[in-house]
Amino acid sequence: MLFVENKDIVLPGSLLTDNKYKIGRGTFKENGKIYSNITGLVYFESNEVSVIPLKYSYTPKYGDLIIGKVIRSSYSSWSIDINSNYEGFLPTSELYNKNEQNIGHIINVQDMLLLRVTNIDEINRVKLTLRANGLGKFNQGTIIKVKQPTVHFLSEENAFLITLIQEHTCTDVIVAKNGLIWINGIKENVEKIIEIIKLIEKEPFKHNLVKIVQNIILHL
Repeated sequence: MLFVENKDIVLPGSLLTDNKYKIGRGTFKENGKIYSNITGLVYFESNEVSVIPLKYSYTPKYGDLIIGKVIRSSYSSWSIDINSNYEGFLPTSELYNKNEQNIGHIINVQDMLLLRVTNIDEINRVKLTLRANGLGKFNQGTIIKVKQPTVHFLSEENAFLITLIQEHTCTDVIVAKNGLIWINGIKENVEKIIEIIKLIEKEPFKHNLVKIVQNIILHL
């Protein structure tokens, strides 16, 4: 049985369902029932229920694709701002062997990186990696910050919209799980995409928003 409707706003402790759903982000199970762990927007998708926070808060999860900013460096790792209450770290061993010197020539403080989360330990340290195709340092493009419902809208609920945007504007777009979006293309098209994202950000719960966004994209 569902105790709330899809896309309802719920509070911490709200009972969501006693059905056989899997727990997703922002939820926990107790005595066979699933509850919200945060204030946010509830989503029922296939066999999983999640609660997406309304604010910028991001809670890391294994495998997440994220964008991070290098804030400190040491001999053994870089500290990464991942737009969260948690701080990420990227071990220098991710890039080279123990004999490599002069780490500064590869990654510097203030660099923006595309990474994946590989582990969250018992004291909430978030280990990151660059060891996968497509990951690395951004050398161009624009990065904007959005709220978590917008990330969910574009990366999970209506992921096809990003493909549509890229095809009709000849741009590259990456929606990261931690509330950052990278856009690369000619200035005019980047500005148009930012306007579309602002529209989604303003009214992510509007029932016909997908059709509105599709119509805007198709007429760019």
